[in-house]
Amino acid sequence: MKRAIDLYSGIGGWTLGMKLSGIENVSSFEWWKDANQTHNFNFGTSHKEVNIRELNIKKDLVFDKQIDFVVGSPPCTQFSFANKGGNGDIADGLIDIYKFLEVVAYLKPKYWAMENVPRVAGILREQIEKGGQLHKFKKLIPVIEVIDTSDFGVPQSRKRMIAGNFPIELFNSYKSKIVKKTLGDVLNNLSGDQVVDTNYGYTMPKSQLTDAEYEPDLSRMEARVNRDMKSFHPVYNNMSFPENLSKPARTVTATCTRVSRESIIVKSPTGYRRLSVRERGVVQGFPITYQFYGSTLNSKFKMIGNAVPPIVTYYLFQSMLGTDLSNLVTPDKAAYQHKSPVVPIPKSKFDNVKANFPEDRKFMYAIPNLRYGSGVRFELSNNLKNDKQVWSLKFFYGNSKNIKAVSLDSKLYNLLAKKLSSTDLKKINEITKDFINDHKGINSKSLQKMWVTKDEAHKPFDFIDDIGELIKKADKLCELKLDAKIIEGILKEDNKKLALNYRSVILGFIILSKINEIL
Repeated sequence: MKRAIDLYSGIGGWTLGMKLSGIENVSSFEWWKDANQTHNFNFGTSHKEVNIRELNIKKDLVFDKQIDFVVGSPPCTQFSFANKGGNGDIADGLIDIYKFLEVVAYLKPKYWAMENVPRVAGILREQIEKGGQLHKFKKLIPVIEVIDTSDFGVPQSRKRMIAGNFPIELFNSYKSKIVKKTLGDVLNNLSGDQVVDTNYGYTMPKSQLTDAEYEPDLSRMEARVNRDMKSFHPVYNNMSFPENLSKPARTVTATCTRVSRESIIVKSPTGYRRLSVRERGVVQGFPITYQFYGSTLNSKFKMIGNAVPPIVTYYLFQSMLGTDLSNLVTPDKAAYQHKSPVVPIPKSKFDNVKANFPEDRKFMYAIPNLRYGSGVRFELSNNLKNDKQVWSLKFFYGNSKNIKAVSLDSKLYNLLAKKLSSTDLKKINEITKDFINDHKGINSKSLQKMWVTKDEAHKPFDFIDDIGELIKKADKLCELKLDAKIIEGILKEDNKKLALNYRSVILGFIILSKINEIL
C-alpha cells in the first residue's frame, strides 16, 4: 500500500481522497482546532494541532518507511484578492509555501501536489525564477496548472491552482470520462424522504441527515441587496439571481454573509435562502455521511469553504498511482465507503436577522433602467460629510480601471434644458414635479434613517425603483429630438454604450439633476 502525508490538512479533503484510492494516510498536520477535530472524528485518528511553520523537519518528520506522496493546501487567505483591499499579504503567505516545499525536498516523495487559489500560479512562476524566494525549489515544481473542479465531477465551478510533480497529462485525461454535476442535482437529491448522495451514491432517510436545516428566508431587503449585487453590480460582471440550477454551483467561500455578492442564493417555497451546511458540504464534494464539528455555524461554513474537494484529490491520487483512463473508476464505485462518526455533532444556531444597522451604513446601488454595464450607470449612494451621511444621485462612466463621474446639478440641467424643445421640457418638468411631490419628506436624513432601520430598510430601493419608472415614463412622453453627439460633447469622449442608450442617459441627466435638489 502506498503511503502519504498531508500538510495543512484541513477537515480531510486530501485524506478522503487517499482513502478512496486505497492509500495509507500516515499523518496529517493542521493547526485549526475545529478543522483538525472534524478530520479526526471522521477518520478515527488522533492527530494533534500543529503549527506547521514551527515544524522541526528532521525531528518531527521521522517515519519508519518511505513516504510516497506529500500533499496539502497551505492557507490561501494571504493570497486572496478579498484580503487587504485586493493585495493580500503575499510575503506572509510565501512562508507556508516555503515550508511546504522544504518538507517535499526533505522527504523526497515519488509525487507531490499542492492546492491553492489561482493567483498563486503566477506568484509561484515568478518566485521560482532567479532572485525569487522559491528559486532553490524550481526543479521540484514541473507542474503549475489552474483547473476547474467542475471538470472533475465536483458540483461546483471552483478554479484552483494545482502545483507539484505528478502525471498531469494522465490527470487531465480523466476529464473525458467524468460527467459534470449541477447545483440542481445536489438540491434535488437532498429533497426527498430518502436522500441520495450526488457524489458517492450513498442513501439514507432524510430524518438521519444532519446539518440539513435551512436558515430563515432572506428578508425583502436582503433579497434585494443580493439581487442587485449579483445582477446589477456597478462594476463587476453579472451573476444569476437566484442561482442557475442547471450549472455547477459557484464557488463556496469560507466567509459570506446573508447579503454578500459571494453568497449562493436559491429559491425556497416562500422566498429565497442560502445553502444549508449539508448542501455546502455536498457541493464541495464531501459525502452526506461526513460530519462537520464546528463550534458555530460560521465555523462550519469556514471549514467547508476552505476545504479541498475530495473528488479532485481522488483523481490526483489516481494519477499518482498510474491508473490509466480505461481502468479508472469514479468515486462512487470506489471500494472505500465513508461511515458517519458516532461522536455527537454540535448543532449550530442560525444568525439573527439584525433589527438595526450601523448609523453610517453605506448604500451604493444603480438605478433600474439606467444601468448599462461595465461601470456605466446612474446610481444613488451616500457619503460621509461632516459626520453625516449625504445622499446623492450620480452618473459614472468609463471602465473599471478608469471610472469617471458627472455631477448631476443645476449647471447640467440648465445646459440640457436649452437644447430641448419647449414641449419636451414642459413634460419633463411636470412629471418630475409630480414625482417630487409624491416623495415629500425624502432627503438625506430620512433616507439614512430608513436604511439603518430594519422595518423601513427597503425604502431607498423603492425610491430608486420609482426613479427608474419615472425615466421610462419620460421616454414614452418625449420626442427628444437630440442625438448621441450631445453626450459626447458633455463627456468629451465617444462611448458606444452611451450612444446606444442616449435617450435614457439624457433624460437621466435632466431629471436626476432636479431630484438631487431635494436630497
